Amino acid sequence: MLMCHSCTTCSRQQAVKDITIDLADLAIDTTYVNMARKVFYALPTPIELAVMIRNMGITYQPALLNDPSSVSNYLTYQKMALNFGTYITDITYAGLLEQSQTILRYRPAIRQLTEGLGLQAAVNFSNIQDLEENINDKDAVLRIISDIYASCTASLNEDDRYFLTLAMFIGGWVEGMYLAHSLIDMLSPDAENRMKQLFVDQKLTFEMIWQVMNELKDKSDITAMMNDLSELARLLDKTEVDNLTPEVNTKIKEQIFFLRQNMTNK
Repeated sequence: MLMCHSCTTCSRQQAVKDITIDLADLAIDTTYVNMARKVFYALPTPIELAVMIRNMGITYQPALLNDPSSVSNYLTYQKMALNFGTYITDITYAGLLEQSQTILRYRPAIRQLTEGLGLQAAVNFSNIQDLEENINDKDAVLRIISDIYASCTASLNEDDRYFLTLAMFIGGWVEGMYLAHSLIDMLSPDAENRMKQLFVDQKLTFEMIWQVMNELKDKSDITAMMNDLSELARLLDKTEVDNLTPEVNTKIKEQIFFLRQNMTNK
């Protein structure tokens, strides 16, 4: 994960720089711009999450993905944003494992959520087509998904859009952790070391998520998400890698699975 993070940091920083310039032209409240920067830097992108999973050496496991036919169940802005992040993580995971038919199957769901969130201008759907056509070119896969993900952060031009962007990031992170925990269970005896590394990654990331949410807890939508994440926050806060017992790890995994179930259900 650390190697993956380092290889994508430069491109991600450039993306943030470009987005900041665009936002500055819109004269947006700097508080929200600064919060956006924190979230964008802190959360692993779908690319980083999917590459981390692929590097575990696990074969494609389609049963773990969020079914794109569930998209019609997501009627609130929060549900749409959370599951937009979920689907982006899923298609990245599928794309890096050369599952072009899966990507094709997700296109209508991505389109529907994009329209529901008012992100049509941010997403060029020819990018999805490019992803399918370049499925064997890993560099192209990373670039195209990065473009889609970075473009969606342009929704920060309104207060409500900031909440939706944060929900999108959280959805992608929960999905990535859900996939990683599920796949680690299938690994060989070195799973314990990989689980400890995963714990370090998710703990550092979650601390930043929680900090950003805490700074915006006066907003009811943010408070609702904090309530959903509170038990996971408690577990991660009191746990260090040196005392990551199987029992504690099981509780953390159960919370991730619980959050994912709530996120992807009606």
